[in-house]
Amino acid sequence: MDMINRRPMLKNRARFWISQIILWTLYAIVSSLGRLTYTHHEYDGPDTIIIIISAILGFVISSLMGQYYQRLRLSQAGKILLVSVVTSVLCAFVWTFSNNFIYSMIDPMRWQDVHLSIYLVGVLNSGFILLCWSAGYFSFRYYEQAHNQRQAMSDLKIQAQQAKLQMLRYQINPHFLFNTLASISALIRDGENESADEMLDRMSDLLRLTLESSPIDMVTLEQELETLEMYVEIEKVRFGNRLNYEFNADKACLPVLTPSLILQPLVENSIKHAISCSEEGGSITLTARVTGNRLHIRLADSGAPGSGRGERAVSSGTHLGLSNVRKRLASIYADDHEFVINKTQSGGMLVEMKLPAYTPS
Repeated sequence: MDMINRRPMLKNRARFWISQIILWTLYAIVSSLGRLTYTHHEYDGPDTIIIIISAILGFVISSLMGQYYQRLRLSQAGKILLVSVVTSVLCAFVWTFSNNFIYSMIDPMRWQDVHLSIYLVGVLNSGFILLCWSAGYFSFRYYEQAHNQRQAMSDLKIQAQQAKLQMLRYQINPHFLFNTLASISALIRDGENESADEMLDRMSDLLRLTLESSPIDMVTLEQELETLEMYVEIEKVRFGNRLNYEFNADKACLPVLTPSLILQPLVENSIKHAISCSEEGGSITLTARVTGNRLHIRLADSGAPGSGRGERAVSSGTHLGLSNVRKRLASIYADDHEFVINKTQSGGMLVEMKLPAYTPS
């Protein structure tokens, strides 16, 4: 855990030292070019040595300044400004003193021509350079803080979104489990033990499959239809010939990604409010196709005669399965989707979804 927390710090330190090396190397190059423009003598060895030593001194002094600045809190803007100015001026004197002392040691003949005004100009130049360095240092720290805050907010939003999707997905399993166990119990009471055993085996396979997948995963439509087929087979044990289910999917739409277990609540809703409410049973039809860059999914059931359930679903859409699907689609796709509920002529329900036709990269 400590190693994980230290990684950003080590990365920032490495970035600081690399920036220092590049910055003061550029300073030495610019100083060399600048000296060629304002000196009246030929450029020689002592000039090169002086510039290199000056760049090394600047590197050391600014590095020490950075270590000191690291202790300052970015929230104290007024203190940062005052400390930056005072520190830059004091370090400018140290840098200039050191430069001129080394200058006098390396080239004492030229040192005799140095006047107080030149020394003061050197302090001003050094102070300006260090003040600019300080401004750059704190600008980078402010940028880094803002970036980290944005990243943290983004991570929190992602975590919140994932938690919401997990909550919505996990609502499905207990709901489905309760209905299936109730059906198994009814089969046992009716003495249909073989059917109950078959239904229990298929339910175990389906639950294992759904629990192994993450609630926030996207799966291909082909995988989603396979899972849905397992669920329908379980319900067929319960309803027998009363449940007629068919689906038609174009091959082009099978690789398209969809939220995992997004269709099962819709079929379960149709079975609960259409098939189980009719002595004759009914039918459920699922079709899928890709048009342009959109995946069109259409689910219709025959409904229960005289139930009025189609009108209630259209007006409210408050059934757990429908509400759950609506919220999950809104969380994943925001406004880039359509989810519409209408009634069929037979009094059943028609659900239409239009989703972005994303495919695995």
